[in-house]
Amino acid sequence: MRPTKRARACGFLLLAACLPGCAQLLGGNAELPQRRWFKVNVEPMRNVLENSERPYPFQVQIKGFDVSRAYNRNELIVRRDQYELLRDNLHHWMERPGDMFTDVIKQYLHQADLFTYIGGDRDFYDHRPQYVLSGTVKAIERFDSGDVWAAHLAMSMELVRQDDGKVIWQDDFDAERTVFFPEMKHTVAAFSAILAEQMKKYIRQIDFVFLNNQRVSTDRDESPAIPTAGTAALQDTTLRIDTDASDYELIPGKLAP
Repeated sequence: MRPTKRARACGFLLLAACLPGCAQLLGGNAELPQRRWFKVNVEPMRNVLENSERPYPFQVQIKGFDVSRAYNRNELIVRRDQYELLRDNLHHWMERPGDMFTDVIKQYLHQADLFTYIGGDRDFYDHRPQYVLSGTVKAIERFDSGDVWAAHLAMSMELVRQDDGKVIWQDDFDAERTVFFPEMKHTVAAFSAILAEQMKKYIRQIDFVFLNNQRVSTDRDESPAIPTAGTAALQDTTLRIDTDASDYELIPGKLAP
């Protein structure tokens, strides 16, 4: 049986009356949260090391960085306490952390002009580099207790000479920085700041390693012939140079949105 015009009119009036109530239950004009995307920023850095002899004449491969399985995913990871990790489905990295950190470290070394050639895995398919820089991201997570937030970043890196497999430099860090605002962009900015401070330190260390090696090699080339057996032992020619925190200076830049 078809409804009468009067019944259809009553139905429309009832639906119209229900809609405002449904809107209130859903939060009025509340919109569904949108997924957001982030990346670690490369901070501008000024080199002020006067006695450096950059760029050093070597080819260096930046090997793809390893990332602990829990963190090598597109979603940002949130830690509630020592036992609980959560994937934040509304906040994502622009690319997987392994690819992101490989690219960021490469950009920092290019910016420092440390070597004559710096490339990635794809740049060394048909020839071998003289040095390989590799690293591992052990943790990249946001601490969130509800009213306190912090960025936690832990990494290790090493530089290996390919001729003999010797590790000529290595270091690691585990750093945390408090964030005073809940928006995720402030946590990502803190990740960027932590990495920038560490790269400032690491570039200075690597610079001095190559500067020392280059000067020792020069001293050996200019030294007299090696004494024959029975003569006094050769003097140690290792050059030691003290570093200073002002060798490199970070230039304030625009943080990632």
